[in-house]
Amino acid sequence: MKWHSLVLGLIVATGATAFYPKTGMAQSPQKTEALRLYGEGRDLLDDGHYPEAEKKFREALTKYPRADQSDRTTYYLIITLEKLRRFQEARAEIENFSRNFPGSRWRSDVDERSMALGVTANTLLAQEAKIAKERAASMERGSSALPPDASLDAMLLGMIIQDNPTEGFERVRERLKKDPADPAVLPNIGTIFNSRSPQALPFLYDLANSAASPNVRTIAFFYAIRRNPDRVQVANTLMEMLEKKDNEPIVSDALFRMTFVEHREVLAKIVESSNPNKFDAIGKIYRGGSITLRSDLLTAVAKLKDDPRAESFIQDAAQNDKDLAVRRAAVQALMSQKSAASMRALENSLKAVTSMNGAVPVMVAPRPAAPVAPAASVPAR
Repeated sequence: MKWHSLVLGLIVATGATAFYPKTGMAQSPQKTEALRLYGEGRDLLDDGHYPEAEKKFREALTKYPRADQSDRTTYYLIITLEKLRRFQEARAEIENFSRNFPGSRWRSDVDERSMALGVTANTLLAQEAKIAKERAASMERGSSALPPDASLDAMLLGMIIQDNPTEGFERVRERLKKDPADPAVLPNIGTIFNSRSPQALPFLYDLANSAASPNVRTIAFFYAIRRNPDRVQVANTLMEMLEKKDNEPIVSDALFRMTFVEHREVLAKIVESSNPNKFDAIGKIYRGGSITLRSDLLTAVAKLKDDPRAESFIQDAAQNDKDLAVRRAAVQALMSQKSAASMRALENSLKAVTSMNGAVPVMVAPRPAAPVAPAASVPAR
């Protein structure tokens, strides 16, 4: 398999010398124009401007169908159509390639795309349905608003917390003493989070540590770390908690409930940490994480360019993760490292991905529901 057929954009620098005529070589106007259109199409494709890239490739093939690089142009048109998820048109171009360029050196690459397209469309549809379901679940579980079916008791408690947080927090304490799983308190933990009181954060941490109900502790912990603006402190708290196996569901649930921006900030701080055991925590977060969380974690880990543990971690994900979107994120993470070792790892990973699925995944990545956590201690902050 040709190296550049595995990952688009991996050989932009090398490609520049191969695709464009060298100084001093005589070129016909038509050949020069065909090369120009092809080169512009590749640049647009590498930059993610797929509709514009398609126009350039089609213009080159329409005006100069017999140009030396027409087979190569057709191949990248097929790739572009895959990126646009227009799979039927991509298959049609594969048929055109077979008719027009039977002896092309690009034939094996096009054959790979043909096999890939046999599974790509159905795989992507299934993956997108899974991602949409995870997004909806994440938004619902992470919402701080009272549910539409909240009881009158819960609504009244919420109003008290909003109008007078100090009194509202005391009411919450009293109610939890009488009933650790008070049904009016649970939906109002988000109301505490939304209050403007400077006591909201310490109160949430207190609930996360001392509440008798595991459910109250789990939800209070999520809102506490979400409210805490010190992401380094949050990252350290999560790593401390992950030293105990019983805390893994709490951390997983908290990260799942966060917005994507929030969890990316926290993941970045975990990866940047000087904690010598951070890869133990990273591995646990990965195993319990959603599609988006795992993908974002790989992107963050890729920034550790001089840490061999990072490369090993990403390579394992590229070869073994059950979701195409995550394997694709791992491949992109390896590309971003650009070391000789990561290039070899990338080639091996891509071969593994192709043998497993017939295609390098063409997808972006978001989330599985974490279980309600059992009782666990939370480091006070």
